[in-house]
Order: sequence, then structure tokens, then C-alpha cells
Amino acid sequence: MSYSSINSKNSSTVESLKRHLENIIQSVVTQPEVYSHHPTDFSPRRKLSFETTLKLLLAMEGKSLASELLNFFDFIPETPSVSAFVQARNKIKNEALERIFGASQTSLEQPKTYKGYRLLAHDGSDINIPYDKNDRASIIGARAGKEFSLLHLNALYDPLCKKYLAIDFQKKRKSDERLSLCEMIDHQEFNEPSIILADRGYESFNVYEHINQKDQKFVIRVKDLTSNGFLSHKTLPQTETFDLTLQIQLTRRQSIATKITPNIHFLSTTSKFDYLPLNSKEVYPMRLRVVRIKLDEKSYEALITNLDCFEFSVEELKTLYHFRWGIETSFRELKYALGLAHLHSKKESLIIQEIYARLIMYNFSMAIAYSVSLEKKKRRHHYQVNFTQAIGICRKYFLSEIAVEVLIRRYILPIRENRSDPRKLRNKGFSGFLYRVA
Repeated sequence: MSYSSINSKNSSTVESLKRHLENIIQSVVTQPEVYSHHPTDFSPRRKLSFETTLKLLLAMEGKSLASELLNFFDFIPETPSVSAFVQARNKIKNEALERIFGASQTSLEQPKTYKGYRLLAHDGSDINIPYDKNDRASIIGARAGKEFSLLHLNALYDPLCKKYLAIDFQKKRKSDERLSLCEMIDHQEFNEPSIILADRGYESFNVYEHINQKDQKFVIRVKDLTSNGFLSHKTLPQTETFDLTLQIQLTRRQSIATKITPNIHFLSTTSKFDYLPLNSKEVYPMRLRVVRIKLDEKSYEALITNLDCFEFSVEELKTLYHFRWGIETSFRELKYALGLAHLHSKKESLIIQEIYARLIMYNFSMAIAYSVSLEKKKRRHHYQVNFTQAIGICRKYFLSEIAVEVLIRRYILPIRENRSDPRKLRNKGFSGFLYRVA
């Protein structure tokens, strides 16, 4: 196939993706009685129509609202005021953005897979929101007694397609990522075999069994032998690395037999397990594969999975878990490339509105970026799209006709394997509305 024919195919896909999103937006704006608070909220005489307001929400960055409006309306003297926009967005129900996010999940192409499995990573990220002293469930303390307000975003994410599939929100003090994953798994329609990827915060029999009940697979990192996790209480090989299967009997009864039988694991009253009631005298069998991998001279990684050892080797499990890092990268892109770190409202419902808008634009941008084929040249490294630049290009393409594929191809980065950078986690406050790029 010639390069020109590839370009033609790419253009068709890119145009289809844009048309698909525009059709979904149209399906929402033609039903104001469903998606606005009052059927007459968006009358034809208004400068900010339902469609214009939605598109403005989707196209917003991290600038001040005045700058966002000027950019959107190309600096015309008749640019609507900030007050007019705030009033307009208040008329839109969050169900409108939820509908666009959900409907845009319909893929125009088959999802990418790894050995026939779709990969789905689950994780959560804190979003800085304006401080509200009355919302104690969102407040955490920090250095020197200073308090911050945080909203916790949980997400189910496809790292091979760079696409968000499901999200939910929790107050920071009440955040429970395990519960979020269990609920998403229960509600998710699995159209193909999937592998759930998660980090050490998801070490839980309840999580494992919720995934088992949906006939799906998982690879979850757990605390190593030297920590106080599940593995530290089991009799395991006295070797640096191992790959073995554990047959476990879960029970709510605490007896002498429970204490002396190696394969029986007692669940306390505080241990959440939806398949064994607190007063049950039964045992619940579980079969888990436990793998310990050496990362370097001083560190190890322990994984629990239900994947068969004949289908997936230890090295493949290591590769699978590494794909989980994609969701961490996506959170950074959401916050800084798409502007989620710089919200435009103090009101919780409007904050959620903005989060959905950023997720919609993220999925749209990644779908376009992945549809663009890069010209193969003899280079030292393999190259990939610069996704941060692609987001800005796709945001502009959403609003107007530009040479999106040509521009995306101009901004590429070398792929450097096996690079790592430890996360530097620290609490920080909300970026005030006055401190924005003009």
C-alpha cells in the first residue's frame, strides 16, 4: 500500500471520528427537555445556544474564562460575557456530558488487544478543587496545618487505545478505589475477554472475586513478602523469585482449625467480601497464582493473577503490569495538557461537568492521534506521536478545519524502552481563578 493511500484512509477515519462526535452532540441538543433544566432555557434568540455552550465546554483549556471566550469567538466585539456563559452552563444537566461521554465510547474500529485480551487499568487521581470549609468530606490536612479540598476521580482505562471507559467520583476522605473497581466491573459490559490491571492498593479477595464472577482476568500487584500484606502470612518458597498457585479457603469463623490449617484464611468483620456473609459458617474456595519477580538488585515485585501459567509466562505478566502505567500518564495529560488542573467553577456540579468535558476531548484526541500513521524512516529509535501536542491540535480541529494529520506527524517523540521516573507526590492547593494564563 502506498503512503498516499494510507493518508487517504487516515483522512477518512479522522473525518469519521469528528462527525461521530458532532452527531452525538446534535442528539443531545435536540432534546433540551431531557438535558437542560428547563425546556425553554436555550431559546433561538440567545447568543449562547445549547450547542455553542456544549462545544465551548469541550474546547476549554486552563485559561481564565474571559480568555476562553475570546479565543472561542475569535476575539469578535460581540463575544458573550463571562456572566452569560456561567448562566448558560448552569442550565445544562450533567447528564448531557455523561451522555456524550458514554455514546462516544462506541468505537469505529476494533479495540487493540494483547494475546486476544483487552487490557483495562483501574486507578484513581485527586483533583484539586476550590477550598470549601463546609465540605469536610473533601478536605485533607497538609503541611503547617493548611487544608485542601480534593475530589477523587476513579477511572477504568484502556492503555492500548488510550481511552477512558468508565469513571466515578468520591469525596477524598471517603474515597475507596477497591469499591469503585468492584462497582465498575459489575456494571461493565465485556464484549471481549479482558485483563484488569491494578496496583498495590487493590490487594483484596473481594476485588479478585468480583472479576472472577464476570469471567474476566486480572493482574494485580500486591505487597511484597517483607510488608504486612496477604503474602507475608503465607508459607511460600524461600527463594528470591517464584511462580506458584495457592488454593485458599476463606472463612468468617475463627477457630483452632483456622489457625493451624495453612490454606484457610480468616476474614475479620472489617474485611469486605461480598460472597461470604458475616455470620456464615461456610468456606469459600479461591485459586490464585502468585508470582514474585526481581526488578533489580534491591527490589522485587509481587503479582497476583488468575491467568494460566501455560498461557502467560512470568515475563509476560511483567509486561502486562507495565501497561498499567498508561493510566498514570493519562491523568497527567488530563490535568496539564487538557487543563483539568485549572477548573473554572467552585460549584461541584459544574466541576463534574468540566471533568466529563476533558475526558470527552481526551478520548477524541487519542482516537485521532492513533489513527494517524507515521511515515517509516530509518532512524535510531522508533517514534510515536507526541500526545501532548496532539491534544492541542485535535482541540483546534474539533472547532475548525485544519490539516490535523499533517500537524500531528510533525510532532513526534522517540520511544525509549524501560525508562522509569519515581513519582513525586505532594499535596498542593487549588490554582486560583486569578492566576491563569491570559
